[in-house]
Amino acid sequence: MSEPRTLLVIAGEFPPLKTIGRIRTVKFVDQLRQHGWRSIVITLKPSGTEPNYDPSLMAEIVDGVEVVRVPIRNREDEIANAVKRLLGRKPAAPSVSAATASGAAVAVAAPVATAPSGGLMDHAHAMTRWVLRSFVDVPDDFRLWADEALKVARKLCAERRIDAVYTTLPPFSSMFVGHALRRETGLPWIADYRDLWYGDVLREWVPEWRKKIELRMERRLLREADVIVTVSEPKTAYMQRLHPQLKARWETLTNGYDTELYGERQRTRPFTGETVEFVYTGRLFKNRRGYAFAEALGRIHRSDPALAARARVRIFGGVEPAIRKRYDQIIAEYGIAHLYDFAGEVSYAEAMDAQVNCDYLLLIVDTGETSDGVIPGKLFEYVSVRRPIFALCDPGATQQIIERARLGRAVPAESAEACEAMLREWLVRPVPEKVDSDDAYLAQFDRKAITARLAKLLDEVVGGRNGAPVR
Repeated sequence: MSEPRTLLVIAGEFPPLKTIGRIRTVKFVDQLRQHGWRSIVITLKPSGTEPNYDPSLMAEIVDGVEVVRVPIRNREDEIANAVKRLLGRKPAAPSVSAATASGAAVAVAAPVATAPSGGLMDHAHAMTRWVLRSFVDVPDDFRLWADEALKVARKLCAERRIDAVYTTLPPFSSMFVGHALRRETGLPWIADYRDLWYGDVLREWVPEWRKKIELRMERRLLREADVIVTVSEPKTAYMQRLHPQLKARWETLTNGYDTELYGERQRTRPFTGETVEFVYTGRLFKNRRGYAFAEALGRIHRSDPALAARARVRIFGGVEPAIRKRYDQIIAEYGIAHLYDFAGEVSYAEAMDAQVNCDYLLLIVDTGETSDGVIPGKLFEYVSVRRPIFALCDPGATQQIIERARLGRAVPAESAEACEAMLREWLVRPVPEKVDSDDAYLAQFDRKAITARLAKLLDEVVGGRNGAPVR
């Protein structure tokens, strides 16, 4: 049997951080072993204080996958502590990175507060934060981490046999690692876009002047890529229109579902029909809000309190403060506080139990200019549960999959009217105990099938027809 090939993976999102983006990578490196590929993963070294830190997720990393953890430096803390030393003050303990605390691998550049609380130091700190996140930490606050990860990667490439480099985005700073290694070593580089960099719906906060800079930056880095992968056909088409001059090979590898993900978990909550439970597991932030569902339930409560009383909405995961404030306003306006439960951050196991025991899974998808190409990893997690999906999403790839596979139905993400009509219908009808899904159609999204395609792609890129990398 031939010696396994080695894939060097640069992944900012990896266990034990509880992000949906980690699942794609941790499953790929596990299942690639069956196709003759072993992996070395360079990822973050968590402090253990992150809100999305879940030590139980270490069990997702299988034996045979080598993990090298690189600490993330916080430039903001370093500057603040340097100033404190100059002033003779005691430096503060390291804070949780904004990136890891958010549960996503890209930090949001917060604007300067118009009136920061406190004295001169607070004003200076706020200004420093704004300058760093607006002008220095571009495209995200993982630039320092990427520099350190590159040093580790160079050492591994010098000492070990590495056959290909795979960077998964976000964080987008990982691109600098792949670009440098491709130029320095000639190793084939695969850039995997879980989210778009330029044009992503969750990066609409980026000002226009900076978008232009980042587009040029992205274009320059991608000139070295051998393969560019996205998670949906609309995203691939968007990227091709954005970068028509690139000679890289384009591929679409969607996220996938795992038939064994829920193991022996069994439903323990009976189908009584008395209470209809809608469960959402995940974060609500930026353009992922779901206000239309709360508005719809509130309207039903006003016109038919008895029907609305059947519903219970449970939100498992962090909620951005501004979004929670708006939810509180809607809930107070309609008097439906007794119908909502914000459980906050819970362990992954608790979230899975909630999914299995719900009546309907609530899927809230990001809105924005490129939302037609968004297929959230959460959708495929829900596929594994096989409970009906009530989706709030703009027309596009996610809606097509849900309705084509008979997994549920979708309404426009911000239409309270459409949401109300469907919610009334679902509250009246008996809760289905099984989902009559089109499993033949869903087979294309089985993670094992997608991993097999990735392995074939890696073999072709590394081997080529004449032993040279294919571009």
